[in-house]
Amino acid sequence: MQEQSTVFLIEKLLKPANDVRSILRWGYPKFATIRFVADHSRLSAEERHILTRVIMPPDRTVSRAKKKIGCKETGNRDILLDGYNVLLTVDSLLKKEPMWFCDDSYIRDTRFYFSKAKHAQDIEEALETVLDFLSETGPNTSTFLLDAQISRSGELAGLIRRRMQEKGIPGDARTSKHVDFDLKKEGGKPESDFVVASSDGIIIDSVLQVLDIPACLMEKRGIEPLRLY
Repeated sequence: MQEQSTVFLIEKLLKPANDVRSILRWGYPKFATIRFVADHSRLSAEERHILTRVIMPPDRTVSRAKKKIGCKETGNRDILLDGYNVLLTVDSLLKKEPMWFCDDSYIRDTRFYFSKAKHAQDIEEALETVLDFLSETGPNTSTFLLDAQISRSGELAGLIRRRMQEKGIPGDARTSKHVDFDLKKEGGKPESDFVVASSDGIIIDSVLQVLDIPACLMEKRGIEPLRLY
């Protein structure tokens, strides 16, 4: 039943998605364009959110795709993980939520339309999956950054540090009141050579190299993402 509803959703959104792309090529602003097309197509708030997550202006699709490194290119590299972004997206993958291949080539989910904070509990399976990936790919160090504003982030950081130590993964986990700033600052320095793991477009635009861990996990498991083209 869920598969049928997903097929129906894709069919419903294909034309609006292509209409948005056509208008964006003329340089019109993204959010106003999506609002215009969504109003005309009578899309729900959730359907509009999907278009917002998936569709990108042409300049963003090229610049962001160029920053993406391969899943096996992490050896002897230092990885900065946008903690909740990565863990919650992997959690969506494990729960078989819709996973979208976006215009800029990154994988995103769409279940956090209202609030991601309320989903930030019970993600230990996602954490173990990400840690196994890091153990297998062997980066030099891996550092998780977690939003201090989200409840129990300190406890989660402590759990991550313990599990990394038990698995022999070099690195750290810490909280920050300005995770986005930290990621953009460290990931944007040519001399630091950090790779940032995130699918947040604002962060991707500000850093030099990006790792899409959910995409790597999907590729390994033979899972095809949903596409709006």
